[in-house]
Amino acid sequence: MKKNSGKEKRFKRNENHIISKRIVDEAKRTGSPIALEDLTGIRRRQRVRKSRRSRFSGWAFHQLRQFIIYKAKLAGVPVFLVPPAYTSQRCHKCGHIEKANRKTQSEFVCCSCGHGDHADKNAALNIAELGCSQSAHGRIVGFIRQWQALAF
Repeated sequence: MKKNSGKEKRFKRNENHIISKRIVDEAKRTGSPIALEDLTGIRRRQRVRKSRRSRFSGWAFHQLRQFIIYKAKLAGVPVFLVPPAYTSQRCHKCGHIEKANRKTQSEFVCCSCGHGDHADKNAALNIAELGCSQSAHGRIVGFIRQWQALAF
């Protein structure tokens, strides 16, 4: 069990290094800042189904954030932490916030303007927008722009 746990820890650490490097490289390539949702205390705030607890609480969010921050600093890429409040309930088109905007875990449909999108994409665009409001030059990281073109 202990051996397996060390193997899993190394796997997660390696994945976090790979993910953080790709994010920082893309931001540097496009000359964009990085906006991250401030997930401090996420495990205390979130209620997760029993069947998903180990998967959800097992990932090293803090480690990934730290890797992104230190690699971005070395690369000269600004990083902005944005508050998570309502990023998944706010329509990125009209700004309307309502819990009912989230039809399902993956589906977002605005009750005000009718805009529909993948829920994660909508939340990512809200995070990017909040990061832009903190950014001096107001650009979002390149692959979030590319994400807009993806079909979910």
